[in-house]
Amino acid sequence: MAGFFPVFFKEYWARDMSVTDSTFWLGVGNSAASTLMVLFAPLIGALADQGNSKKRYLLLFAFLGALMTSSLFLVAAGMWQVALLFYALGIIGFSGSIVPYDALLVDVAEEDELDRVSALGYAMGYLGGGLLFALNVFMVLKPGFFGLSDAEQAVAASHGERSEGW
Repeated sequence: MAGFFPVFFKEYWARDMSVTDSTFWLGVGNSAASTLMVLFAPLIGALADQGNSKKRYLLLFAFLGALMTSSLFLVAAGMWQVALLFYALGIIGFSGSIVPYDALLVDVAEEDELDRVSALGYAMGYLGGGLLFALNVFMVLKPGFFGLSDAEQAVAASHGERSEGW
């Protein structure tokens, strides 16, 4: 989402809009989702701690993030408002899942292992994200290798989105 969504947003969903306007609206979507998370993260944390339901909230918000991200596949060119809504809800899902995820650390590691387990989880998350991003960049640079016709299809495939001609 961080690497390709802004480019695809501007060149596919908001292609009839000026770069300045599309950047503005992308910033509004990011800001709105982030503001909501700043306000609701403490509530999410408190609810997740009640009745030991951290895993349930982690799954709920992770599912929301994955569902909204994959739903971008259904958004046609020019429908920037819908794409932005799904994107913002995806941010809320991802960010909301981080709250109970972080709170689970004390449930999966002994006190003397907290630093090691936390660092390992952080490193594995970045490794996985970095490998996926590298694969997506390779898809954009060499779309034919993946059976794609051009870079636009590669960006769409990396997002799970359709592009014209699919």
